[in-house]
Amino acid sequence: MTTIVVIVAVISGYVLMKIGMFLPWLFGPILAAVSVSRTSSKTIRWPRFLGDLGLFILGTQIGATFTMHVLKDIRNDLFSIILLNIMIIGAAVILSLIFRRITDCTYETAVLSAIPGALSQMIVMAEENKRADLLAVTLSQTSRLLFVVMSVPFIASFSGGDVTGQTQRAQSVFDVLNWDEVGFMAAMITAVFLLLRRIHFPVPQLLAPIFAVTVWNLMTGEVFSVPYALIAAAQLMFGVRIGLQVVDLSSQLSARLFIGIAVQNTLLIVVTFILAFLFSAHDFNDLFLSLAPGGMAQIIIVALESGGNIAMISSYHIFRIFFILLVIAPLLQVVLKRFDKGGQIS
Repeated sequence: MTTIVVIVAVISGYVLMKIGMFLPWLFGPILAAVSVSRTSSKTIRWPRFLGDLGLFILGTQIGATFTMHVLKDIRNDLFSIILLNIMIIGAAVILSLIFRRITDCTYETAVLSAIPGALSQMIVMAEENKRADLLAVTLSQTSRLLFVVMSVPFIASFSGGDVTGQTQRAQSVFDVLNWDEVGFMAAMITAVFLLLRRIHFPVPQLLAPIFAVTVWNLMTGEVFSVPYALIAAAQLMFGVRIGLQVVDLSSQLSARLFIGIAVQNTLLIVVTFILAFLFSAHDFNDLFLSLAPGGMAQIIIVALESGGNIAMISSYHIFRIFFILLVIAPLLQVVLKRFDKGGQIS
């Protein structure tokens, strides 16, 4: 069945590309996975390593955009990165109250369902908190990624540039580096990946190549890009996994939880739109994608296709991950444990 899914995904992506559809190599595989899954009596298992391979490819392209010049620009923009991320997370916490009212869940469930950008950390916290509904948190966090994939690209496409984005602004990695250098970089990525996985850092498949390739750029000054064919392949591998998640989640979501998730995420995207409009120092598309509730990987795919500033957008999302892990998650843990002991929130 995996072979059939791949064939249908390639055909779907090609057809959507020919008719000018935005993100054809993401939406084509999503539609293919849903269609094949719905019409087949067999359960489709998409190998996890294929989805992970797609993340490694995307991470390499992201890391390739972090040059010394770009990092200096990001340093000058640090205040905005901190302020706007705090505003987005604050808005998510406030909107969790609406989610709680709609779904009639506990406050713990609502807050852990609302925080964007650290899916695995929120799920772990839900497992540890006896007042949190683990299934609701998992479905809410996972569904947000799918909601973002379905909605953000169409908003970004109205303000974006060339669909090929930055993937064609530098020579291919295979033209710039020799095979020994490619092998050395692969070893660097592997080492960083193993380190991040050992310390249970989120999305190591994406962040490891970002960190490793950024270090390579700063050490060598060699600028390259990942060939667009590989970017399309990464989207295909990632898109099939998303499509199968859609099928799986659709059978588990209750109507009440679905409405709560839709309302919460729609309002969060509206807040993102307003903030991007008000803080107009940057291109609207770049700032909107920088603030959009991730999946970081999903947002970067949109940025690649819409001609976004990959380094800037990535820096906002990477900061959000660190901020959630180092500040928000520990703070939430303390607050929720205190309420749990005191029984003050129901």
